[in-house]
Amino acid sequence: MNLIARYTRWLHTQWPAGQPETLPVVREGGATNVPGLYVVGDLSGVPLLKLSVNAGTRVVRRIHGELQGRGGKASESDADILDVAIIGGGTAGFAAAKEAEKLGLRYLVFEASEPFSTIVNFPKEKPIYKYPTDMGVDGDLDFHDKSDVKEGLLEDLREQTVDQGLKYVHGRASHVERDGKLFEVVLPDPASEPDGVDLGEASFALGAERVKARRVVVAIGRSGNYRKLGVPGEDKAHKVFNRLHDPKDFAGQNVLVVGGGDSALEAAVALVEAGADVTLSYRKDEFNRPKPENQEKIQQLTERDGKLGLVMSSNVSEIRDTEVDLDNKDGEKKTLNND
Repeated sequence: MNLIARYTRWLHTQWPAGQPETLPVVREGGATNVPGLYVVGDLSGVPLLKLSVNAGTRVVRRIHGELQGRGGKASESDADILDVAIIGGGTAGFAAAKEAEKLGLRYLVFEASEPFSTIVNFPKEKPIYKYPTDMGVDGDLDFHDKSDVKEGLLEDLREQTVDQGLKYVHGRASHVERDGKLFEVVLPDPASEPDGVDLGEASFALGAERVKARRVVVAIGRSGNYRKLGVPGEDKAHKVFNRLHDPKDFAGQNVLVVGGGDSALEAAVALVEAGADVTLSYRKDEFNRPKPENQEKIQQLTERDGKLGLVMSSNVSEIRDTEVDLDNKDGEKKTLNND
């Protein structure tokens, strides 16, 4: 726990950046102030693959123990009640589903877009770091050698979950309500069954506006609402992007990457390697939060190879069709050619 506490402090409190993001209050083991409702994964505040898998696995073991102590799992007369509803189909959610399947619980994963959608939206060939390196994975969802890059990680995770028939539906849960001793997962639009997935006894959830469950695990990520710069020209959809899918699409173009975290540094490196002319703008005078590996790559590309322009202590002030303006901390303006 000391390692996790130190990492959380470094990630969220040692280097504050603007208005702190409000996260739910989560106790040890994913418990919340609502008995029977648990939060795991990215939403709990520590976005690490191993910790997400371990949290998803362990919370279902805890739920299984609770249900066993309260009369066992749902009976045949409770055919329209899940033992556990899992909201979110990422690593934590599917780790929970895998453990629920193993323990014989009646479960269902509600995923708004597609399984592992956060990883799907990573840039092509993004390197995957499985920190902490000395920590093992609890449960049956594991990471193998091919998981060192995005495409291999997706293949690895899908082979162990979706391809093995774990039960999930396409359905966005807007919120959860208490219904006596049960919960109701509220679905604004009817859930649909993905191709090739046999829901079995959980098929009652299809078309339902509300699905009852004895326990709920919230395992959603936090990547849906990206931060905006709030500057003129940011609405130019033909040239302003908030996710990098394929760096090769920008080969031979002048590209500005804004940010100083791992995502920004990894995007800049990928774009340079794909043949783009890249400038990286960061509002502070030095990098503090990115992984050492990413900082070393940036230093190599700027100082040794000269393939990357680095503009520290700068903020974007305006975006135009062929140019971008950057202001430094002294108020001086720098104009870049920009595609």
